[in-house]
Amino acid sequence: MIQNFFFDPAEYPDIPVRRDAAHDAYLFEQAPTRGLGKIRFSPWQDAFEPYADVPNVARFVELAESFKQFLVDAAPQDEQQKDLDYLLTLGELFTLIPYGQLICEQAANIGLPLDTLDQIFDVLIRDFSAYAAELHGKTSATEAQQAWALSAITRPVVDDARFNAVWDKTRALAGGYEMRP
Repeated sequence: MIQNFFFDPAEYPDIPVRRDAAHDAYLFEQAPTRGLGKIRFSPWQDAFEPYADVPNVARFVELAESFKQFLVDAAPQDEQQKDLDYLLTLGELFTLIPYGQLICEQAANIGLPLDTLDQIFDVLIRDFSAYAAELHGKTSATEAQQAWALSAITRPVVDDARFNAVWDKTRALAGGYEMRP
């Protein structure tokens, strides 16, 4: 799946947004997992392009590109591909990238304010850095993998005014939603 995501994208038409009240339970039913390696994806960078000027989105894309290069230069060795602990951390790093892609796609759909998007990617960068630190500490990590992991520990672009503006918008929502009894 990682191979196809980064190195073998396919062009697909845009899928329209659905907002109708439809039964989507099939999305949550566990299906057989065979054949997942055949799944193809649209180019992941496309979702990030409209937000190239958003500081933390740009920094996150740099991390994603470095992860892609890591897979070329220091790919997991045969023994590491049997090490579940190592693979889980690698998987955590990878999944942040499709999550970022989905966030950007949804931001475009809903007109998410750029300061909010920037703050979301602040969190994703910190998560990515934490998993990179975790990968660095794996006993099975090679020297090249450790070096990459250290280089991927990155501080987000800090902006106190942005943080406070997003915090104020979030705080204003307090008490605005009530669970059904």
